[in-house]
Amino acid sequence: MPESKKGALKRAKKLGFKKSQVVKGKKGYFIAPRGVTSRAGKKAYADLRSEGTGKAKAARIAHYVDDRAKGK
Repeated sequence: MPESKKGALKRAKKLGFKKSQVVKGKKGYFIAPRGVTSRAGKKAYADLRSEGTGKAKAARIAHYVDDRAKGK
């Protein structure tokens, strides 16, 4: 579910995520999974979640995009 930037940053801090994991999607801000480190992977996660894709499926796709961005 999309959040405001302030809300996402507050929740990220509470959960132990870095600020860099908070990413803007089409409909709001989302907290990307810890293992996704590339900008492309984080953006893919936020865009998928904005479209209504579930967390687990979006995370799998984001990890795949992350690996491709890193050249693996």
